[in-house]
Amino acid sequence: MADHDLPLAVVPDDSGEVLVQQLETALTLGTAPFGQALGVTINFPTGADIGLYGAFKVPQDYAGTPRLVLEGILDQAASVLGIGVQFAVVADTEPTDIAFETEDVANVSTWTGYAAEDLLEIPITMTPASSLQPGDRVYFFAYRDDSVDTQTGDWHDVRAYFRYSDS
Repeated sequence: MADHDLPLAVVPDDSGEVLVQQLETALTLGTAPFGQALGVTINFPTGADIGLYGAFKVPQDYAGTPRLVLEGILDQAASVLGIGVQFAVVADTEPTDIAFETEDVANVSTWTGYAAEDLLEIPITMTPASSLQPGDRVYFFAYRDDSVDTQTGDWHDVRAYFRYSDS
């Protein structure tokens, strides 16, 4: 068994607090190698969860250990960054008008050892893993969890992907 990363496209929610913008402008770095590269800035949540929506098809070689991974940059020294994910799984010919699973374990680590503008990778295990089957469509919401997030700076998402083990 090997792990694979499936790149995902994401779109901001409709809160007005999640923005697609050039990383170099968002981070105001003098020597950043980003050029015109875009990222998604998720501001500090102030009363509600805010984040990114996306969808993907579970690969045919999927065997287990599903994780949604966000890769991004904090723009200030580390505190508690609360990241959560909710998802819904829809198989072929099933209705799409369904509710998300309950919230998955949010990442609430205190990022000791990281400084402002360090690149972080945040993997979040998607449970129940048994609900994902090859060929299923997965709709997800990855967000800054207002109930646990004390990181007052912005999170700049540069990449999102589905990490899984193959058969």
